[in-house]
Amino acid sequence: MAYIVDTTKENEINLAPATVYEEVIQNLYFLYSSTEYDIPLDRELGLNPKYIDKPIETAKALATTDIYDKTEEYEPRAEIVNIDFKADYESGVLKPIVEVVINDEYDNEEYTE
Repeated sequence: MAYIVDTTKENEINLAPATVYEEVIQNLYFLYSSTEYDIPLDRELGLNPKYIDKPIETAKALATTDIYDKTEEYEPRAEIVNIDFKADYESGVLKPIVEVVINDEYDNEEYTE
C-alpha cells in the first residue's frame, strides 16, 4: 500500500506512534521538511540546501536526488514510488510530496509494550 508524505501540510508529532507505518511516515515528514545543519546532534539529517537560489527545475532535480539518498540512509523501511513538488514560482518555495511504500516486513506492524 502506498502512502503520501505531503510537506505542504502541517503534521503533528506523535511521540508514541502505534504502528511502524505511523512511525515511518512521521520520520519521512520530518526528514523532508528539515534542512541539513539545523539538527544539532545529526547535522546531515534533512535535505541539503545546495539548491536554494537555483532555477525551480534545477532545484527539483537536485532535491529529487537528495530525497532518494536521504530516504535510503535514514529510513530504509520505505521505498519511494513517486516524487512530486508543489512549487511557488513567485517566492521560489519548493515543497516535496513523496509517495512511498513501506517494506512488506514492516507494514502495519504494531508496537507492544
